[in-house]
Amino acid sequence: MAVDPQKSLFRVASVSKIPTSIAAMQLVEQGKVDLDADISAYLDFEIERRFDEPLTLRHLLTHSAGFDEHGSLTPTTDLEAYVKNDPPAQVFAPGTTPGYSNYGMALAGYIVQRVSGQPFEAYVREHVLEPAGMTSSTYEQPLPKDMAGSLGPGYTSTGEEVPFELMGAFPAGSLTVSAPDFAAFMNAQLSRSPKLLREETWEQMWSPGLGEERLGNRAKAGEMGLGYFELSRHGRRIVEHSGDLPSGWHSKFELYPEEKTGIFISYNGDGNEASSSLREDLAQGFADRYFPGETVKASGSKDSAERARQVAGSYVPSRTYWTTFMSAWMPAYSSVSIEHAGDGKLKVDETQLVEVEPWVWRQVDGSTAIAAQVKDGKVVSLSQGPAFTLLPMTLLQQALVPVFGVCLVLLLVVTVAWPVGALRRRRALRRGQEVGAPVPWLTRVARGGGAVALAAQLTWTLLLVVMATNMYSLYDGSGSFTWLIPVARCAQVLQALGVVAIIPAAADLVMSLRRRAGWRRVTMSAILLTALVALAWWAWAGNALVLSLGM
Repeated sequence: MAVDPQKSLFRVASVSKIPTSIAAMQLVEQGKVDLDADISAYLDFEIERRFDEPLTLRHLLTHSAGFDEHGSLTPTTDLEAYVKNDPPAQVFAPGTTPGYSNYGMALAGYIVQRVSGQPFEAYVREHVLEPAGMTSSTYEQPLPKDMAGSLGPGYTSTGEEVPFELMGAFPAGSLTVSAPDFAAFMNAQLSRSPKLLREETWEQMWSPGLGEERLGNRAKAGEMGLGYFELSRHGRRIVEHSGDLPSGWHSKFELYPEEKTGIFISYNGDGNEASSSLREDLAQGFADRYFPGETVKASGSKDSAERARQVAGSYVPSRTYWTTFMSAWMPAYSSVSIEHAGDGKLKVDETQLVEVEPWVWRQVDGSTAIAAQVKDGKVVSLSQGPAFTLLPMTLLQQALVPVFGVCLVLLLVVTVAWPVGALRRRRALRRGQEVGAPVPWLTRVARGGGAVALAAQLTWTLLLVVMATNMYSLYDGSGSFTWLIPVARCAQVLQALGVVAIIPAAADLVMSLRRRAGWRRVTMSAILLTALVALAWWAWAGNALVLSLGM
């Protein structure tokens, strides 16, 4: 359908977090919520804690609550059910390790619902959207009938239309808007509209929410305000947010508070990297045209190259799966590689950054920044923008995928060799040739356990492929993946049986050695035991057998 500039609707995904944050801060202004009090005072259920520090609304709005990545296999539009059913684990101490979290923002929306006594959608419509002049915007799912016809479809990379997807974390991503509505919303923000918030609250939301005292040198890569990303283009302060949906919607808005200027970009298209990067190119082009400034220059420090070499390496983002079975493949799908590009420059994907001060690198023609936290001369973490922390990949994490792959090959060898050996034995008997004793029952049990472990690996591989192709849908709780639950449980049962198979495999190897069963059988028994033990380590280190299936 053709776009009507006045009436067409766009799904803005994570830009939805801004009205949610404003709603939460309205309750802070009214004294109904304390920004720095533990959120347990506003909830009707307990969140599992791993740290003694309070978990606050400030942490939710700055994406520093420390939550594990959270996905949903069953989409729901019931906010209470979403936040209560299988919440993510807390893996970092609050306020220490920013990690973008849809669940955290959904929880902020649930606090708005609980404290206000109104359904979240109704409160935001009445107290944020309508006062801002947004009369044709909504968080409702699916869209009301009178609005549905104004929303174009999303598209896959092959041009196929994608139907409207329901989102579980809808305070974090379900807002649908028109261009005139969002223009009104930007004007309300730039004018610090008193209909929404006091002037000092606007500035509080646009200022660093944690500060250098909590983040150390990492704060120099940009910080989260309260719901807003803070960054810089040509030395000018910008507060902004972007959003993506797996169905091919990409959005972004940037505000220049001092210049009282804003830009809003939203379009539907495929979900590939080239399509999603278009908005960044447009935003940078806007800055180059209307707010030009000096190009970012390297500091020229003689120690830049050494610092760049120390930073170069493989990292794990804080926003990933740490405690569920998906952590077993974390290095394969979410690791970040940083290269030393020479002369003290760093390279992330195709983006080059120069050091502008010790341990701080910035993109020459963009807004990307990296800042390192160093302790005892060693890089312990990086900030890649306001809400994304990178942690050095450990040797254990680096070993997970190779160990899985090697075990897959070894178990394939043993499993295939078993029937091949039986066929060779049968042919020899038919020819009247002398053959050794048949395979003992203990060997058969051990190799049967190996076959079960191999079946577990193949099932995990199927899950990995599905997860990799639907990662965004899992992140935001859209799309139904209930069929994965029995598949995942089946893989866990098979994996557990593979662990148990270590016992007969070890006994078989001992007996084969004692009986001098021949080099072929001893070799196969040794390979099988090695593979089963290594795979058991992988299952333990990669959380493959944990009961929670949060994805």
